Amino acid sequence: MPATRPTTTPKPTPQPSPTPTTRTDPSPMARTTTPTPLDIAVGAGTVTAEPWVLWESLIAATQRWTTHPADALRNNHGITVYDYRLLRLLARTPRPVRKSITHTALDLPPRSLDHSIARLTERGCLTVTGRGQEKRLRITDHGIEFLEAAITTLRTVTADSLPAAALPPRSRAALVTLLNRLRH
Repeated sequence: MPATRPTTTPKPTPQPSPTPTTRTDPSPMARTTTPTPLDIAVGAGTVTAEPWVLWESLIAATQRWTTHPADALRNNHGITVYDYRLLRLLARTPRPVRKSITHTALDLPPRSLDHSIARLTERGCLTVTGRGQEKRLRITDHGIEFLEAAITTLRTVTADSLPAAALPPRSRAALVTLLNRLRH
């Protein structure tokens, strides 16, 4: 008796995905982007590189990483994140810094900077010399001690909010580098 093959149904030919995340031509001038459907962008499929998804991820991470440290600064030291950033900037400079330079370096609204300066001067953390455009700011010895205490608090809060294995040190360094690129 001759051997017979079992009958098989033909397989349908695979169709190209109707929702590619990004199509690119090798030349940088001919780049086109097809919008990513929402279900893929939010995790049902592969990660997309669309700017709005980057923004959304950055906002979510920022909220998680800023809420606890900001609360700790306010509750334990009575300062805002703006105050902290101003102290950090002044601690890294060997000479008094012009107020206009701090405004540019920290990208703070003028009123917020003025409030931070007033608060920190009142607490003895910094001194202000000069007038008008020549105002210069300098951190005091008390300000350095205060900043060291705030940094200790931030180390504790941020260490507790991220599991040790979540990001190895090399990945953290790469993330800081990438975030610094986005700042400028």
